[in-house]
Amino acid sequence: MAAKRKSFGLTKKALIIFLLFIILPTLGVGVIVQYRFTLVLRDQFVQATKVSLDTVTNQLEEQIKMVGDIADYLILNPDMRDFLRINAPLSGDQLDNRKQNIEDFLTFQLMSKNYIKSITISGFNGNSIQMGEPVRGSEQFWLNKADLRKGGIVWSEGYPIYSDWSGNVRLISLFRVLNSYTDIQVPLGHLVIRMDESSVAGLLESGIVKENGSVFVIGPEGESILQTGSPLPDGFRPNAELMSRLKAGENGFVTYNLKHSSYLTFYHEMKNTGWTVVAMIPQSVLDKELRGVKWTMNLILCSILLLGLTALFGFHYTIIRPILRLKKETNRVKLGDFSARVPIESNDEISELNSQFNEMVVTINELIEHKYKLELREREAELKLLQNQMDPHFLYNTLDMIRWTARLEKAEQSSQLIEMLSKFFRSSLNSGSYVTTIRQELEFVRSYLYLQQRRLGNRLVYTLYTEATVADAITLKATIQPLVENFLKHGLDRKKRANAVSVRCYEQEGEVWIDVRDNGRGLPPAQLEALNFSLRRASAGPGGRTGAIHNIHDRLSIYFGEAYGLEVIRSDEEGAWIRLKIPFTGNGGGLEHEKQPGGVETDDQDADR
Repeated sequence: MAAKRKSFGLTKKALIIFLLFIILPTLGVGVIVQYRFTLVLRDQFVQATKVSLDTVTNQLEEQIKMVGDIADYLILNPDMRDFLRINAPLSGDQLDNRKQNIEDFLTFQLMSKNYIKSITISGFNGNSIQMGEPVRGSEQFWLNKADLRKGGIVWSEGYPIYSDWSGNVRLISLFRVLNSYTDIQVPLGHLVIRMDESSVAGLLESGIVKENGSVFVIGPEGESILQTGSPLPDGFRPNAELMSRLKAGENGFVTYNLKHSSYLTFYHEMKNTGWTVVAMIPQSVLDKELRGVKWTMNLILCSILLLGLTALFGFHYTIIRPILRLKKETNRVKLGDFSARVPIESNDEISELNSQFNEMVVTINELIEHKYKLELREREAELKLLQNQMDPHFLYNTLDMIRWTARLEKAEQSSQLIEMLSKFFRSSLNSGSYVTTIRQELEFVRSYLYLQQRRLGNRLVYTLYTEATVADAITLKATIQPLVENFLKHGLDRKKRANAVSVRCYEQEGEVWIDVRDNGRGLPPAQLEALNFSLRRASAGPGGRTGAIHNIHDRLSIYFGEAYGLEVIRSDEEGAWIRLKIPFTGNGGGLEHEKQPGGVETDDQDADR
């Protein structure tokens, strides 16, 4: 018995459609868009920071280059060479003149480059020049390094010193030994150009440092030249591992984890000094900038979902609920309550459907009260009467034959007979269904003929065949077997050595034709004519062989329509040929059985020809 189909109403379908086509796509698209947009904004942030870093670093490189150009100019300047020369010192007026020229040049540099604090020239001949802010403090460490470089430029780290103008300040200074232009190996004095560390830091902070970010200037030997911005946890400074990752990374950018925090880390190398500028910006800064965008996108998603939910409620109250109400009233009609009515509240298609439903209920009620109920009862009684006609003598004869066969044989034959009898009864019952398939009906006939052949022996030969395309076509139960049984009960010719019967099912002109043919005694011409006349008039004929024919014809006509039923093609001394016509309602695999004398079955499709 088929399992009862689970209820899956319109409300559940609407919810599922809403979930599958609104909620999930909206959330999916929203998450994807938000993720992709976050990546785009992150990329824009990174690119903007890199551009700012490059710009600021280029400006710093330009300042450093200008400071270096001042040192180069002073070496090449003839006034400087005369001012610092050791042999043949100048006279007082000449020395004052050279000093004035140098001071004028340095004054111009100090005034045009506000990031330079002061410039000091100390000659080994005792002459010196101090321009800019006067400072006091020890710079001997850097002077010693400059001596070792023998004319090469040495840049200091940021260091503190005291200014008579500004108090305590921090400087980044250029130290260089000024060698003789004519004899490069002869040192003439020291040059110190002091840059304001806060000016350099301000330049870096203006273009790079965000909230809580830090910028480092790292020397070529890993020393810290400058640090500005917010201090990092535990006083962290870029180490060898971070510098290695930065140089190995792509496009001068990596993400560095420090104390459970992520930092977007950028770097840029300064070619003229060997310095590296490293900027570390907390990931939280980027997240803060993205927070507003995320809130906006989440608000849009919520608005879309809210609109979808509103649409769902509107769909439920305007469409689903009226349909469910119509279903409820339809069930009342199904249970026999013809007072059911559906209210008409608008002028849309559903209201039109409700109006037609109300009219239909009224019409059905009138039909049931006056005619249709009585006619249905009569047809039902007629169908049940025709279906339940079965000759009980076959059951008694078969059981008696099985009993005697079990005594004479071992267990094998008895087992086969019992099995076929079981199949016969199962097919006849068919779970109480009124209809069956051609395949099942032929199996029913085969069981019957097998049992009859065990009783009749070689005197019975049968052939069953169906085309594959019609094997699963629908037919009524017990429409072929009674015709075969008719032949064995009334048409069997005992004078013949072998009585043959064949059943052939095939498609013809959009219908299924079932031909039952035998070589029995047939009907006399007068009786055949009367039978054909009664079939055309659909009147009940005499009992016996023609009674089964009438029953089958009436059942088919009542169930499938008056165009279908039973037709006697031929019935004479050479045998009978009866054809059943039913509509073609299905397709499937084929089925063919043929039983020859001696208990041999064959699948020959042409065995009945």
